[in-house]
Amino acid sequence: MEAMSGVRRALKEARRTIAMMVERGDYGAAIEALAATVDRAFSRLGEALRPLVKSTANLERSIRELRERTIELERGARELRWSLEKEVELRRRLEGRVGHLEGDVSHMRLGGNLIRWCDKYGLVFEWLPRDPFRVDAVVTGKHVIALVEIATTGDEADVGQLLEGVKIYERERGEKPNALVLYIGVRPSSELVEECKEYGIILDNSPKRIVRRLVELDKLGQRDRAGAEGT
Repeated sequence: MEAMSGVRRALKEARRTIAMMVERGDYGAAIEALAATVDRAFSRLGEALRPLVKSTANLERSIRELRERTIELERGARELRWSLEKEVELRRRLEGRVGHLEGDVSHMRLGGNLIRWCDKYGLVFEWLPRDPFRVDAVVTGKHVIALVEIATTGDEADVGQLLEGVKIYERERGEKPNALVLYIGVRPSSELVEECKEYGIILDNSPKRIVRRLVELDKLGQRDRAGAEGT
C-alpha cells in the first residue's frame, strides 16, 4: 500500500512539472519528462507488485500442498474404511464359525450321552449321514427302530425332519422305523410338547428316559411278535 501511494505521489508531481513545461512551450523537455515519469512509475509499480506476486505464488503453493494433503487424507480414509469393513466381515465370519463349532460340540455331547445309555441297556446307536437321511441317528434293538433328531432347543423344523426321515430310511434300508425321538438339551416348550404328542414323537431332554422308553418299546415289540407267533 505504501509503495502504491509513492507511485501516485510521483505521478502527481510529474503532471505538475510537465504542465509547467507545456505552458512555457518547452514541448521536447515535457515529452522527455513524461517518458522518464512513466519509466519511474512502472519501476515503482513493479516494486509495489513484487510482494503481491510473491504472496500470490506462496498462496498458490499452499493451495497446491493443501490439495495434495487432502488427496492423501481421502486415500487414507478409503484405506481405513476398507480395513474396517474387512475387520467387521472377518469378525462376523469368526462369530459364525464359533457359533457353528459350539453347536457341533453341543450336538456331539448330547449324542455321546445318548450313546452311553444305549450301550448300558443293550441298544445300538448309529450316526446317520445328513444326506440322504435328514436325521442325526438311528437307535435299534431287536424289535425297535427309532430315528433320532438331536437339537439344542428343538422346533417345528426338527419335527418335520423326523417325519420326512421315516420315508427316506424305509427307502434306503428297506425297514420302516417304528419310533421317532427328538432329543433336546433344554426343557421343552409346551408348544413343542403338543406338536410331538400329535405325531407320537418321543420328546425329552433326558437320555436316560429316552433309552428306557425305547427299551419298553423293544420289549413290547417282542411280546407282540411272540403273541403273533403263538396264534
